[in-house]
Amino acid sequence: MKFLIVEDEAVSRLLLQRVLQDQGYEVLVAKDGREGWEIFQREKKDIYLLIVDWMMPVMSGLELCKKIREAETSHYVYIIFLSAKGEKKDIVRGLKAGADDYLTKPFDKEELFSRINVGLRIIRLEQALKAANQKLYLLATLDGLTKILNRRELLNRLKEELSRASRKGTTFYLFMLDIDRFKKVNDEYGHEAGDRVLIEVVNRIKSRLRSYDVFGRYGGEEFLIGISEADNGIAREIAERLRRCICEKPFNIGGRDLTVSISIGLAEVKPSRNIDLEAAIRKADTALYKAKQRGRNRVVCIE
Repeated sequence: MKFLIVEDEAVSRLLLQRVLQDQGYEVLVAKDGREGWEIFQREKKDIYLLIVDWMMPVMSGLELCKKIREAETSHYVYIIFLSAKGEKKDIVRGLKAGADDYLTKPFDKEELFSRINVGLRIIRLEQALKAANQKLYLLATLDGLTKILNRRELLNRLKEELSRASRKGTTFYLFMLDIDRFKKVNDEYGHEAGDRVLIEVVNRIKSRLRSYDVFGRYGGEEFLIGISEADNGIAREIAERLRRCICEKPFNIGGRDLTVSISIGLAEVKPSRNIDLEAAIRKADTALYKAKQRGRNRVVCIE
C-alpha cells in the first residue's frame, strides 16, 4: 500500500513525506498535478491514499482529483485535499470534485494522522468486503470437496464454450470421465478414503490440463472436461494422458497403495447454429458406457 503526496511547495512536501515515512508508510511524491497524474497512472494498482494540494501549477489539485475519479482502478483511492483555502464554499467544492476529506494549511500532525486513519478504515472495510464477496463467489461456484467447478457453474461454463465454438466454427470436445469401481473403494476403505481418492484424481487431472480447459465435478465420481482449440488427434491424446496419469502410479491413502483407474467417454461436437449441451453430454455418456463395457481404464470416442 502506497501513499502519494502531490504538493508544489518543497518545504510542505518534504515535511509531509518525512512525517508519513516516520510512521512506516511507503510514500511517493510529486511536485505538481501533472507529475502526480503520471505517477498515479504508473503506480495506481498500489496507491491507496493521496494527499493533494489544491493550488498548483500545470494541473491543479481539483483537476487531478477529477481525473483520478474518472480513472479505472481496482480499489478505492482515498483523497485528502491539503490547502490554505479554508472557507466552507472551498471545502464543498473540493468534496464535490471527489475528495474524501479536507485539511487546511498549516496542518497539525495529530489531525493529519487522524484523517489518514479514517481513510485507512474505509480502505480496510473495502478490502474485507472484497474478501467476503470472493469467499461467497467460491462457495457458489466451486465443489466443496475437490475445489473445482461445481455442477451448476460447470454447465454454465460449458454452455459458454459451446457458444464460442459455434461462433468461431470450431469443433468442441467434451470428456465425461468416471472413476472405475469407486464404490468398492468406499465399501472397503471407507468414505474418507473415497474422498481422498477423489481429491487426488482431481489434482492429477488438473496438472495435465491446459489453463483454459473447463473442468468440473458433474456428480459423485463423474467429471466433465471441455476442450477447445484442438482437433480430434489432440483431444484423444489429452484423454489418454489423463487416463495414464491416474493408473500409472498407485494412490497412497492412509498408508495403503491403491490402484485406481478411470474410464473416459469423448464426444466430438461439431459446430452448428443450435448446439445442445444436453445432447453433447448424452453423447459423452454413451462413449463412457462403451468404455466401461470394453473393460474400463480406457478411452472411447464418438465422433
